[in-house]
Amino acid sequence: MILYRWQGTSSNFGDELNTVLWPHLLPGFFDEDPAVRFLGIGSVLDQRHASQALKLVAGSGYGGYEAKPVLDGSWIIHWVRGRATAVTLGLPAALALGDPAVLVPKAFGRAAAGGQDVGFMPHFESAGWGAWRSVAEVTGIRLIDPRDPPLAILQAIGRCKLLLSEALHGVIVADALRVPWVAIRPRARVHRAKWWDWADTMELRPRFHRLPASTMLEWGETSWLSCFHTTRGWLSRMQPRLTTISSERLRAQASEALRRAAEATPQLSTDWTLDRCQSRMLEAVDAMRAHPLRGPSLAAAAPPLRSSLPATGNSAYQLNPIG
Repeated sequence: MILYRWQGTSSNFGDELNTVLWPHLLPGFFDEDPAVRFLGIGSVLDQRHASQALKLVAGSGYGGYEAKPVLDGSWIIHWVRGRATAVTLGLPAALALGDPAVLVPKAFGRAAAGGQDVGFMPHFESAGWGAWRSVAEVTGIRLIDPRDPPLAILQAIGRCKLLLSEALHGVIVADALRVPWVAIRPRARVHRAKWWDWADTMELRPRFHRLPASTMLEWGETSWLSCFHTTRGWLSRMQPRLTTISSERLRAQASEALRRAAEATPQLSTDWTLDRCQSRMLEAVDAMRAHPLRGPSLAAAAPPLRSSLPATGNSAYQLNPIG
């Protein structure tokens, strides 16, 4: 089977984490046979996959980026990211074990306590649209770029005493490594629902802090202008001009907001909750290793339904079906 991950014009930490985590947990499990597709970390449990391929799901979530999948005999669900995914897709709540990224310390170990950095990881889209590196430098906070190689990002998070993150998997990995974190609300609305899917499995309610746009381009791409066909076309035509507009005021406002977020009370799941989540997931990994094509029986497929989230707009995750 192939190890599937979402790939866009730039790398994204959560998706790329698949490439280093699963070979550690399941050595020798994957090949290049496209007839079977392994879905792990990411909001990829949807209709983007070829109907004739066998889909093996280990912790994926539904994010509303595509239409909901028709769960027929081509789907083998070992577990899903959270209860919201299970409810949305009509799956048993017992399958909502959590996001596989919580297994990072089981695969790679945990850094020694005593990290000194305060880190900030923007969403990969914000990293491309914004000026967050210069904003972070002004505040004395270390930027962790979600487009960097995943192992380098794991090391950077391990050196932190506190992580601020707009990227969901920055928070998931920090929590698993026992690095206190502050949740930054994603500027693009479409990226917010999946946080609650994961958080529920960890008995958490993220306390989101807002950051303003750091550039005119970031403001345009994450504003209401991106929600309509006409204004999206205008944004596309204006992007080269928006990229060149420098706004010291926007960067100053973003710097002050980032500084305030770094002073907020951080969050962390309990050791007991993390251990329970990891233990259940490792049991599921062992069962999957022994019987990869044996999953729970699913009810008869229902007709596909569109997500209530925007079908087009400000997300690089909006893809056409693959296969």
